[in-house]
Amino acid sequence: MIEIDQLEYVHPGGVPALRGIQVTLAPEQCTALMGPNGSGKTTLARCLNGLLTPSSGTVSVDGVEVTESSLPDIRRRVAMVFQNPDDALVAPTVETDIAFGLENLGLPPAQMRERVQEILEAFHLERYREHPPHLLSGGERQRLAVASAIAVRPDYLILDEPTALLDPGAREELMLLIGKLAREEGLGILHITQSPEEAARADRLLLLNDGQLVGDGAPRTIFSDAPKLDALRLAVPFSVDCAMAAAGSAVDALHLAELSDWLTTNFDAPAPGNLAVVGVGDGAGRKERLEARQLSHQYTAGVASPVAALEAVDLSITAGSIHAVVGPSGSGKTTLVQHLNALLRPSSGTVLLDGEDIWADGNGHGARRRVGLVFQFPEAQLFEETIAEDVAFGPNNHGCSPEESRRRTDEALDRVGLPRAVFGNRSPMALSGGERRRAAIAGVLAIGPEVLILDEPTAGLDPANEKLVAGLLTELAAAGCSVVLVSHDMDRVAELATDITVLQEGRVRWHGDARRVLESAAASGTDSEQTIEAPTALRLCHTLRSCGWQVPSLLTRQEACHFVRSLRRRSSSTN
Repeated sequence: MIEIDQLEYVHPGGVPALRGIQVTLAPEQCTALMGPNGSGKTTLARCLNGLLTPSSGTVSVDGVEVTESSLPDIRRRVAMVFQNPDDALVAPTVETDIAFGLENLGLPPAQMRERVQEILEAFHLERYREHPPHLLSGGERQRLAVASAIAVRPDYLILDEPTALLDPGAREELMLLIGKLAREEGLGILHITQSPEEAARADRLLLLNDGQLVGDGAPRTIFSDAPKLDALRLAVPFSVDCAMAAAGSAVDALHLAELSDWLTTNFDAPAPGNLAVVGVGDGAGRKERLEARQLSHQYTAGVASPVAALEAVDLSITAGSIHAVVGPSGSGKTTLVQHLNALLRPSSGTVLLDGEDIWADGNGHGARRRVGLVFQFPEAQLFEETIAEDVAFGPNNHGCSPEESRRRTDEALDRVGLPRAVFGNRSPMALSGGERRRAAIAGVLAIGPEVLILDEPTAGLDPANEKLVAGLLTELAAAGCSVVLVSHDMDRVAELATDITVLQEGRVRWHGDARRVLESAAASGTDSEQTIEAPTALRLCHTLRSCGWQVPSLLTRQEACHFVRSLRRRSSSTN
């Protein structure tokens, strides 16, 4: 058992992060931890295995207090997977990274080889056995970080946003594994997540706000108090939201399967009416801004044979659109968007910006001034001593006057919810993962790009800040900016995207209007043929249709709630 007694932590700058945390975490139990960005979740996690020393209070693991002298024993018992997988990957190849912790435990070579093979297969990493971790996609690196932590078979496992960069298939596999480790192998798991759907699958749910524990109970109980969650800037699961639209609650439908059962048992389905299409358009009349023609790219450095990341990719992105690039981890999404602002030079093919080759000037500098890119890991582009200085770097570098630079910086910080008065003098490294992501977006916004590319921009954001970023992207598109969004969050893609490109193994599988692409992908046949998971609303739609209901096409939470709200309750049914 992990016992946390009156835990307090104050950052070196004097900012309090944890205030009197008192809680125990049991073995054989999966505990989810939710809270808004900056609430102290990661700080708490790092105190549990001695990565941070509390300002006051204690942490004990199975009766052993976490102190400097007990750290080797504590870290053998308590493994941690960080928000950024690069923080945990230390070896030159995937295989040796998994073996690293086993070597430290002194496992016999034969047992070590057996364990490594078992983990490679369980996490679908065998094909990358000899690959350097840095050549994997973000989602693949996240899988490797989780695999390496599990390989040492700790007593407790702390997961800090482990699914944020995973595609839906890999996310579901990991969630099933988390449950299995707790039930069958007795692991105590603390799963930090911003996903209410993931939290709903835990045995227990903790809520953290402003460094204080403000909720502790079964997920069904916690999610039954929607007003409290809303006040904490958190959200209920999709199923609960839909149930509430029909005067139900988490008691009736915490999970998607429960929602469809509850609806078909208690309601009559009316003839489908016309639903407003949210965030999806046909693109008619919009000017073409960016275009890729037969774009191909091979990685050759650090691998035994060339890796074809992109093959003959064609796509077009229009002005004022929100264009989503989706697909499984390793399908080439990040490689593709890094070509769109000349960070990578194609092996063959061209990228055109307003009809001109972006490499026509020989170095791509012109394109980089007009096409802004927010990286998958915001730490990769935050380098100044303070947030304000970091955001001001772009305007200063582009020759803005001090007055104009300050105006742009203040405006960008305000737009992402990080006002200068509160955050301007903070170090980027003193921010939470979600706050760093918003700071990185602000730094690109301050330049005033004509095209804004964001690689997993909402990963790690709490629901309130997800909405803030989503609203910002919608505003930018309405003002004529072309927004390119790389994401595994298909619900968010369904809400925002006007157009979608689906990649599979470096090739374009689908490209076009968002609604048509999502419906085509969802109806693509067998699981082996599907490259993306349907949005939750569309999965509900298909389940209800399989029950004989006549259901219109539903893509978004808003559309699903509107449909459910229109249903007529059967006179004999009860809650």
